[in-house]
Amino acid sequence: MPMHHATGKKLLGFWDLMSISLGQIIGTGVVVLTGVSISMTGYGAPWAFLLALAIVAIPTICIAALGSAVPSTGGNYTYVRDLLGQKTSFFYLSLLVVGQLILSSFAIGFAEYTEALIPNLNLTVVAAGVMVLCFVANLFGIKAAARFQAVMVFGLLISLVLYIIFGLSHVNDFTPYKSLPDIMPNGFAGFFAAAFLLRLSLIGSEFISEFGDEMENPGKMIPVVMGLSLAIVTLLYTLIAVVATGVLPLEEIAGENLAATAKIIFSPGVYILFIAGGIMISLVTSLNAIFAWCTRGLYMATEDGWLPPQLAVLNRYGVPFIYLTVFFLVGMTPIMTGMSLGYVAILGNAVGAIFGLFPVFALFNLAKRNPEAYQRAPFRLPYWATKLFPLLAVGIYGYGIYSSWDFVGNTGWFLLLGYSVAVLLYIHFRAPHVQTVAQEARAKAVVGAAIT
Repeated sequence: MPMHHATGKKLLGFWDLMSISLGQIIGTGVVVLTGVSISMTGYGAPWAFLLALAIVAIPTICIAALGSAVPSTGGNYTYVRDLLGQKTSFFYLSLLVVGQLILSSFAIGFAEYTEALIPNLNLTVVAAGVMVLCFVANLFGIKAAARFQAVMVFGLLISLVLYIIFGLSHVNDFTPYKSLPDIMPNGFAGFFAAAFLLRLSLIGSEFISEFGDEMENPGKMIPVVMGLSLAIVTLLYTLIAVVATGVLPLEEIAGENLAATAKIIFSPGVYILFIAGGIMISLVTSLNAIFAWCTRGLYMATEDGWLPPQLAVLNRYGVPFIYLTVFFLVGMTPIMTGMSLGYVAILGNAVGAIFGLFPVFALFNLAKRNPEAYQRAPFRLPYWATKLFPLLAVGIYGYGIYSSWDFVGNTGWFLLLGYSVAVLLYIHFRAPHVQTVAQEARAKAVVGAAIT
């Protein structure tokens, strides 16, 4: 049951991957979180983005090292499966699926910014409409989706660069960015809290590893694309934060989004273009990028026997459309049930922190379980780093889960607990079938090796 786009034909080049990675990273973070971080740390917001990069770097390096050593379609799922175990990998995948409730946050945010330009719209209809648009675009295959992504990312980057260029000319005093009391008005704890919040605006590049079998030279491409896209986005965000804090008095921008500053630095026409071509496009690129990679783990799990093969049927473009529809429905659920943007983002990020632990910790076992792959990886970490970095990442993610506990609330956590129990029961009863599939695969491999 080979996937059409995983048959050995390398479809995705450097620019395709860069556009997907940039589109995945640049999203609700810079749109929603910049103003919140200013309320927490004032003129320290640009520096907080740099600290956020350091926080994100550790788990990202772990995934990049895995992607370089064992590139494969379904990347993170296969890392967990091969290095932590079959049952753990399916539990990880089940959390990843429900975590894509975050899809709706991009669509809801898009709808809210649309209403800012065109009042009295039906937000549910607009949010559902943009979900359908990205869903349909990805039904036509990864290459079509990558082209769609490239066009959107180009427009987005131009808009953000214009915001920086026009905005910096309005910043007259840069001395507060050099003053420790102005950078950390609430002490280091407040500064770190802002940076940890901004971490959410930088995650996303790690999912490039999902395309391991569908790119040129994945061992080198994965770490290069991940590192470069993170560096570009951090530079953009830092400069955006300078403009956001330097044009208006802090009390006027704290807690507000970029639109408040954009009204000052742009003419009315350019302001509309910025909101429509920058902010709204950033939300669509994040939504589209998730659709571009989300089915790969489920497809691999089907081949392993966890799911019925009928669910993995491909359309004429090589897309497992049933699985894509599953993610579409997961993303549509908060929209149709009226969840707020804030709650969806907090819940999705909390679940994301939990399932994000699994592939990161898989690096811990790489050198022991697959020493050959570890040794030949173009991007190879020292042995001590393969042990230390996952532990550091667990601490970072653990703090993220802890900080989200009260915001998610008892209802959210009980629903997640019930879902997890149901999945664990399914794993228990399905595991014998998975073992049989694995034994048959090993037997075929032995016969094939004997024939050759």
